[in-house]
Amino acid sequence: MATPDTRWRQFFAEMRSTYKSMDTEETWDIWVVRPIGFVEACLFRKLRIHPNTVTIMSILLGVASGYFFMPSNKVMVLIGTLLLFFANTLDSADGQLARMTKQYTLFGRALDGLAGEFWFTSIYIGIIIRMYPLTIPFTEMHWAWVGTLFTVFSGLVCHSTQAALADYYRVLHLHFLNRHGYTELTSSTTLQAEVADTTVPYLERLWKRIFCGYTRNQERMTPRLQQLLQAIEERGEESLPEAFYEEYRAYSLPLMPYTNILSFNTRFFALAISMFLGMPWMYLLFECTVLCALAFYMHHRHERFCTKLYQKYFD
Repeated sequence: MATPDTRWRQFFAEMRSTYKSMDTEETWDIWVVRPIGFVEACLFRKLRIHPNTVTIMSILLGVASGYFFMPSNKVMVLIGTLLLFFANTLDSADGQLARMTKQYTLFGRALDGLAGEFWFTSIYIGIIIRMYPLTIPFTEMHWAWVGTLFTVFSGLVCHSTQAALADYYRVLHLHFLNRHGYTELTSSTTLQAEVADTTVPYLERLWKRIFCGYTRNQERMTPRLQQLLQAIEERGEESLPEAFYEEYRAYSLPLMPYTNILSFNTRFFALAISMFLGMPWMYLLFECTVLCALAFYMHHRHERFCTKLYQKYFD
């Protein structure tokens, strides 16, 4: 009979197996989000619930959080914060469940990537409504339409760019790290060909078209990376020396903390603090300055090391 200590070891060993890679894990996720997500994933596995259903559940909670951020009532803000937190644990649980049950699908990857877009669209609407009657600091002017423009710029330009880059770099890191296993990396060219296939059901082509646009945007922002990927495709990954993969990881690994900062957790805490303080504009300012600066730095370093790898192995 297994002892309590043995059962705990088995629990942590199985939970660890549901991580994508320790290279990309964040401390908050390891100690808080992943354990809760794993418990949720175990429950969903027992109930035979598909990972995509869990993703939809996370979308519903995340979208609902935006409503509770609209009023200035701190209890409502607390509810919104908790909803967003558990939306994130479900977002973790869907991936953990997929790895536990081997239920990997491109649709799941696309839906998971869009989940955050749904969450923050609702949250930005809540911020616009919350800011509208507030006065701009050190003035007597109300945020009104200025706050709306500020929020739209922060969401559509800053957030979208930052999150897309962070997601792309993390997927690439995992692709080269686990090159003999499952990969989430795909190209807009491949997706476009599938969209053009009229034998594919219309709804499937529709979501692939959306995901293709998202992927194409990532590719447009990373010209040096695309040059490297094109050279790898022409030569064939199997012909690359082990030194290439080791060097790519050595360059990419220091950038993983930046991808984590630009993804969710840092945003979550910044958003919660600014909302509790009754100053939602602080979150937008943080996103448009600090996070933009980090994204620019991360992008510059990534493009630079892609150029070095291309010149060393393909030029």
